[in-house]
Amino acid sequence: MNKHPIALQLYSLREMAAQNFVAALELAAETGYEGVEFAGYGGLASGEMKAHLDRLGLEAVSSHVSFDRLRDHLDEEIAYNRALGNHTLVCPVPPKGFDRESTESWRDFAKELTEIGKRATDQGFRLGYHNHSFEFVRLDGVYALDLLLDTVDPRFVFAQLDLGWILHGGEDPVEYLRKLRGRTPLVHIKDFDRDNEQTDVGYGRLDLENVLKAALDTEVEWLILETEVYKVSPPESIRAGLASLRKVQDK
Repeated sequence: MNKHPIALQLYSLREMAAQNFVAALELAAETGYEGVEFAGYGGLASGEMKAHLDRLGLEAVSSHVSFDRLRDHLDEEIAYNRALGNHTLVCPVPPKGFDRESTESWRDFAKELTEIGKRATDQGFRLGYHNHSFEFVRLDGVYALDLLLDTVDPRFVFAQLDLGWILHGGEDPVEYLRKLRGRTPLVHIKDFDRDNEQTDVGYGRLDLENVLKAALDTEVEWLILETEVYKVSPPESIRAGLASLRKVQDK
């Protein structure tokens, strides 16, 4: 099987990163990840962050940035990430107070994301939206995620599909990848067990072999591993998950 590069969403090491952000970067590199996705910068200046990435041979793949930051401080986020060589920003969740059960709220949110995406595109960046499983509520017979992705302008907002959360929401991750072919340059890999509890990647119900095959057919650029709940320690979890992905890739 051809191989996608694999990055680590640094939220997976959030406790370590809160104490020593550089140590989290070093662990990601030592474990064998080729890139990282940010969820905050640990207070490091962009020049310092870039120096650490270069030293460790890590690529800055993308950065999760809150909707409020994207709306109100987009230029600052772009400047910081441009210095890292990253040109991808992702909105990880709707803003606080968002009405998830309102069709109008999702449509308005989609329009706001499109406007931010246009501003980002004008500066050579791209904007994505990362799903959870709460988007798999039906509003007027349509999943909120589908409503959002049908309303945004795909020229300005891509789908960062979290395949684990799609599984958790009761849908088929492979089907979603294929349905959104060409709109999913980055995907998140996480796993859930038979009780629908999050587990380490490769130890749950996510069909890694078919997911990775579909990723090859749908213009995915990077696989990004993320774990938020651990059966073992976070360092062991990111090692186990990477080993699971590499094992399938090596078939």
